[in-house]
Amino acid sequence: MLGAMGCDIHEYYEMRRNGVWEPADLNPMPDTSGMSLEEEDRIFEAHWGHPLELGRDYDLFALLAGVRNTIEIEPITAPRGVPGDLSAALQAAWAEAEVWCHHPSWLTLDELLRFDWDQPLRDLDLSEVSVKRRLERDVRTYRDLGQATGLLSRVVPYLQTQVADPADLRLVFWFDN
Repeated sequence: MLGAMGCDIHEYYEMRRNGVWEPADLNPMPDTSGMSLEEEDRIFEAHWGHPLELGRDYDLFALLAGVRNTIEIEPITAPRGVPGDLSAALQAAWAEAEVWCHHPSWLTLDELLRFDWDQPLRDLDLSEVSVKRRLERDVRTYRDLGQATGLLSRVVPYLQTQVADPADLRLVFWFDN
């Protein structure tokens, strides 16, 4: 039997300027061409430590879109596809990815700020596995989970420094596996 495939998030940020959504490269991949391996390691270590680096956190995926939802909660919002006013660059990225990716969705910073984080996690079906997973992370509310996954402790605070109006910044994402 083959092992289970992993699942990763592909996250992109857009900012609305003059009513038009544009890509916002808030965590650019560093150019390491010509660097020694030691220099590359140092640069990439800093890159992967960036506040917007989401990594492979299945509890975060469950929180954002119900993907890999072993803790069996309702996500912040059901996946809603890509936005109708998606920037041309992200339309091209999605057109290339949609044959092998799933659960495209998006959330504005404003939606993340207005979400009721203090409510108890909304259960889909509490199995023994999901109870164990929640106890491992000691999560009872959406705020607990948002803090544990870094969404509230790193991502949202960083995004707040990028725009005056939180409605003008959105996270667009999809998943592979």
